[in-house]
Amino acid sequence: MNTMTQRAILRIHFHHGGNEDLYHQLLTVLDGISPRWQPQPPTAADHDVTGALKYFDLLLGLCGCGVTLLEGASLGAGR
Repeated sequence: MNTMTQRAILRIHFHHGGNEDLYHQLLTVLDGISPRWQPQPPTAADHDVTGALKYFDLLLGLCGCGVTLLEGASLGAGR
């Protein structure tokens, strides 16, 4: 039997004022949370949360905390 799992992708938009170095720091924050992401320059990244939907709020909170620690950045996310 071939069953396909529907993917759940979280798009995270970083508000970093066009600072490319800060964008790369933000991607490093994501990499520290999970390796299942793909950059969408210049301001976003897609994060595959398919296997972690029950932890969606926690993942978003971790991303937000990590971004908050970087001066001059904020984020918005949706799925």
